[in-house]
Amino acid sequence: MINKRVKKDYGMSDYYNYYLKNSNNPQSKFKFNKIVSEFNEGIVDLIINESIEFKPTKLQFTFCIRKTKRVPKIKEGKLINTTPIDWKATNQLWESDSEAKDKKILLRYLNNHTFKYIFRIKALKLGQNYKNKKYYKYKPARSFQRLLAKRILDNDLDNFDAYKLY
Repeated sequence: MINKRVKKDYGMSDYYNYYLKNSNNPQSKFKFNKIVSEFNEGIVDLIINESIEFKPTKLQFTFCIRKTKRVPKIKEGKLINTTPIDWKATNQLWESDSEAKDKKILLRYLNNHTFKYIFRIKALKLGQNYKNKKYYKYKPARSFQRLLAKRILDNDLDNFDAYKLY
């Protein structure tokens, strides 16, 4: 049996090398990187501000924002709380109160400004048929996540169109 490894990550240099091999009139690496970066920034802006779903032609994913409601529940007599932990407030509590640290008390975000919804940037694989699709994983760039958080918290703009997203 042949052990084939799948390359996990592709970056700008990989895309540029592919472009060089398949282009009749290649441009400089600097110009290529600038064009790709501006294109990606435009797509991110459309996904965040216009709530579009972006589906690249060659990739079999749909990039979009989805929301889920996170509220504490009781299952089989146990409290299940999946709301995100506010680590800054938790660490401040633990520094000021050693008993809370010993009991590992966690402070969580309330998300009252979004009616208790949590927003995630997703790459949907639904309805696609290709081999080993369960092994593909998408983790958005931190800057993409920070832009979404900034957009949700921006009071100058209209409320984030949460009702459009499901």
